[in-house]
Order: sequence, then C-alpha cells, then structure tokens
Amino acid sequence: MSEETTAPEAGQENQEVGLSYQDIVAAIQIIDVTSQRGAIQGEELIQVGTVRERFVAFLRHAKAEGQYDGDIPSSSMNPPAEEAPAEEAE
Repeated sequence: MSEETTAPEAGQENQEVGLSYQDIVAAIQIIDVTSQRGAIQGEELIQVGTVRERFVAFLRHAKAEGQYDGDIPSSSMNPPAEEAPAEEAE
C-alpha cells in the first residue's frame, strides 16, 4: 500500500494548530448573534447554551489563573462572583 499525502492549502504551511482565547470569545459571540437572529432552533438551545457556558467557564478559569486578561462575555447561568469591597483605611 502507498501512503497518500495532501499538500497544505496555500498560506497554511506554517500556521500553528490550536485555539486562542480570542477564538473562544469569537465562538461565544457567534453563538450570541445566531441565537439573537433566531438561527438556533428551540430543541438545539440546551446543547448550544451548554457549550457557550463551558466556553465562558474556561475563560473565567484562565482569568483566575492569570492566563487571560481580556473581557469575559456575561453568563446568565453562572454570573461572576462580585469582587470583595476594598478594605477601608482606619
């Protein structure tokens, strides 16, 4: 048997494979826009919402670990914990 190889598409020779935090933010934005436009059917909402919430949770974890410093889209299921008030000077 011979092995078949395919040539990389133009411009993809040196592209790194993986996801960035911005890719995840973009996916959340795509989910939000498509749901607002009615592109997601009712029976699909649970699955799509679950994936969106997992993305948000991933970004929150990355932010807590100091790996991500961008904005995190809001979430209705797991709102971010409120920051503790700064201690007042005595």
